[in-house]
Amino acid sequence: MEQVQRQTGLELKELDGPDFPTLVSHIWSAFISLSNSRIGGFNGPNPISYDTIKAWKELTETPLSAWEVEAIIEIDSVYMRVNNG
Repeated sequence: MEQVQRQTGLELKELDGPDFPTLVSHIWSAFISLSNSRIGGFNGPNPISYDTIKAWKELTETPLSAWEVEAIIEIDSVYMRVNNG
């Protein structure tokens, strides 16, 4: 569908999803920032560790509660499953 949209230039209603929930947008932003700095291994990217999140929190002075850290870890586990096939 995305390829059809790119080739035709037409906006396809089927590709429109729901609005991103603003209450958790900071968690998604944190995940993206952490993911962009992840270290790769022999089998592809490594998961984001708690130590990495802690260091990122301290360096960026970003407050995250325990449930927000767990949400980032859960998002990352989905990312790793999809990335590893």
